[in-house]
Amino acid sequence: MITTRMRHLLPAGFLLAGSLLAGPTWAQPADLILHNGKVVTVDKNFTTTEALAIRGDRFVAVGDNETVLKEAGPNTQIIDLDGRTVVPGLIDTHLHMASAALNRPAVKLLEARSVDDVKKLIAERVAQTPPGQWVVASSGWHESLLSEGRLPTRYELDEVSPNNPVFIPRGGHVVTVNSKALELAGIKKDTPDPKGGVIVRDPATGEAIGVLLETAAHFARRVLPPPPAPAERARLLRETMRELNSYGLVSVVEPGIDEPTIQIYAQLRDAGAMTIRTDLLYRALTKEQVQKGLSQTSLRSDDMLRFAGIKYPLDGGVEGARLYEPYQIVPGEQPDPNYRGVLLLPPGGEDEYVEGLKLAAAAKVQVQTHAVGDETIDVIVRSYERVNAETPIRDLRWTIMHVFLPTESALKKMSEFGIMATAQDHAVLLGHNQRRWWGDKRAGYAIPIRAMLDAGVHVGGGTDGPVVPVDPFLSMWWMATRGTLNGYQLGPEQAITPREALQLYTINNAIVMGVEKDRGSIESGKLADLAVLSQDILSVPPQAIRDTKALMTIVGGDIVYRFGI
Repeated sequence: MITTRMRHLLPAGFLLAGSLLAGPTWAQPADLILHNGKVVTVDKNFTTTEALAIRGDRFVAVGDNETVLKEAGPNTQIIDLDGRTVVPGLIDTHLHMASAALNRPAVKLLEARSVDDVKKLIAERVAQTPPGQWVVASSGWHESLLSEGRLPTRYELDEVSPNNPVFIPRGGHVVTVNSKALELAGIKKDTPDPKGGVIVRDPATGEAIGVLLETAAHFARRVLPPPPAPAERARLLRETMRELNSYGLVSVVEPGIDEPTIQIYAQLRDAGAMTIRTDLLYRALTKEQVQKGLSQTSLRSDDMLRFAGIKYPLDGGVEGARLYEPYQIVPGEQPDPNYRGVLLLPPGGEDEYVEGLKLAAAAKVQVQTHAVGDETIDVIVRSYERVNAETPIRDLRWTIMHVFLPTESALKKMSEFGIMATAQDHAVLLGHNQRRWWGDKRAGYAIPIRAMLDAGVHVGGGTDGPVVPVDPFLSMWWMATRGTLNGYQLGPEQAITPREALQLYTINNAIVMGVEKDRGSIESGKLADLAVLSQDILSVPPQAIRDTKALMTIVGGDIVYRFGI
């Protein structure tokens, strides 16, 4: 069987000669048949059937057992699903896969439940690390899971690491460090806050406590050790792809990377080593950076690796979103009664942002812009509208990422101009800080998928991993229940149905990326991507969706993960 990842390695004439020798495609038997299952196709009629057949990297038959089994030949592999549920391969339209790979060797803090737990885990790594060398934690955790409900301070980290600089990121917008790291970063009592960032200080002494928000985190990031060599990064990325396959994931959007990372992806693709289809967005803010990013259109694109367009970061996370109304005061963390977050426009302001958007429109590529706050979302909608007046953007699938606090007018305009949204389950971990920093009303409304869908906005789903866990079933659980890992619901009126959640993770995401002709549903002729599940997520109680496991994942006809089946 010639798979997607093998095709680029074969001489051009081989496939043509092979197809001529094989005769008409409809006369060839299937390579793989799955039957006696519940196949949720997510086609336009949301058909449910029993079986499917795969030849090469495509589905060639989908239907009842008797019909599909007719596609079998003497060498066909046949798997009895014994009633198990099959869904299209899951797609995450916002997953930082390269960052997740770099996180693999870092200290894991997701299971910590107190500051003392964090200190213990850091101390264990310090004991294995020569003095003076960095100790770095994974970004995939949240202080809301700690009994104290806050980040550890420099002084607490100093207790277990006086001689090693410690860097603990939380998501992509907040870090906490110890005194040694502050020293290396050049942060002193009189160091001013950078534009778009906050050095959190002790209100009594004015000294930095180690917590750095938004652009202030760059002080510490710029003195970290360089990333691993490309060969090691490639190895970590391959391992990460296999891990994602174990969740039923077959495709992700890499939301904002640079040239060296793109080259690592290209090398993996050329070696036939990718098991996750990856759509790349180049991170840019200035017009010059957009021009640089558009040069990546020369990258050879195929079903495993595509250059999709440009990603703009226009505000921060929960602690840095640009809001119309001030944040709440958070003792020891946010003392300013007038604080409204940060708006990260390029030096030329909104006009330069629009000029960069026009370049992307002329190149006919997608733009996705990061936005959390209501004011930021309005800036993006207004800017997209300005470009649309000259170049229609509907067919370019321009998107707003995250969309925490859209106004009713923003949703109306998004629907009018075909501006799409991608929503992730941040509140599973970040809900704690949404409530502390924004208040319960804004926290509950945040990421209003129900309101977006009802307004006619096309929405795709994902996780923003490793900011939150990459598990798609945890994300779909949140969509259907609005539950958090802290045990409460935030905005249950914004919940959607399990069927809608599955659509967000499959066909809706394929539409966001403009690949719905090949991905997102189980239909004859489409790429053979699927996941076999441990339970039917459409019939179990919504609260049980998070317990779902993938038992088998197939990408382009290849079984890339199999467990218990």
